[in-house]
Amino acid sequence: MDVLITIVQFMGLLAVVVLVHEFGHFATAKAFGVKVNEFGFGFPPRIFGVRYGETIYSINWIPFGGFVRFIGEEDPTDPDSFARHSVAKRAVVLVAGSFMNLLLPVVIFTVLFMLPHDALVGADIV
Repeated sequence: MDVLITIVQFMGLLAVVVLVHEFGHFATAKAFGVKVNEFGFGFPPRIFGVRYGETIYSINWIPFGGFVRFIGEEDPTDPDSFARHSVAKRAVVLVAGSFMNLLLPVVIFTVLFMLPHDALVGADIV
């Protein structure tokens, strides 16, 4: 039973890391004006998706990963496509996922250290 609990905890942690990573790509793309077709958790086929604005937010069957599908990754004909933006903006969008993975533990540990915990005050520690 302990192995099953460990596997479920690992899957939960992996899900958080993947979502934060993909959100980094998504948020920077939106900030730079790149249109995003789909923000997906897991790999297709799609279980369900919700369209909000121009983006489909989807949950997919294979839970080991995620993706952000930009408009025009290969074809720069759309003015808001990924391929039409400068190399610097594309690089920032691509690096943003890894940056979010570096930022995640900093945020987690900051929150954990801010939580109150038992501490001996005024006691002599030998």
